[in-house]
Amino acid sequence: MAEYNVKSMHAEEFINDGEIRETIEYAEKNKHNAALIDEILEKARPKKDGNGLHCVGLSHREAAVLLACDIPEKNEAMLKLAEEIKLAFYGNRIVMFAPLYLSNYCINGCVYCPYHLKNKHIARKKLTQEEVRREVIALQDMGQ
Repeated sequence: MAEYNVKSMHAEEFINDGEIRETIEYAEKNKHNAALIDEILEKARPKKDGNGLHCVGLSHREAAVLLACDIPEKNEAMLKLAEEIKLAFYGNRIVMFAPLYLSNYCINGCVYCPYHLKNKHIARKKLTQEEVRREVIALQDMGQ
């Protein structure tokens, strides 16, 4: 098994069974650690700098602790902080994202997706640069 490396571009290095299990164990052990939870929430809070507001982000272990937390007051604090972060990034507006599929070729075997590699019953298509351009324009026009 490859050594865990969060910055790697190779799945076998950043998706690591041992690291996942240790993270779950760490989160379970710390889900009632109010001081640690407060520290993580403070780290996540948007900070002002010369370019406006920015967030430093959380590690996967920090996020796991917050996800495991079942202290009602801390969960309420998380909700308020999430709203603060949303307002810092997007203001008082709703932002929607639309996927743009460039092809339906796939090397995976996900059973929930019709594009998976083993599905031999669909026609495969890869968009040309011109087709991508038209799709992007169509998405832009829909968002106006």
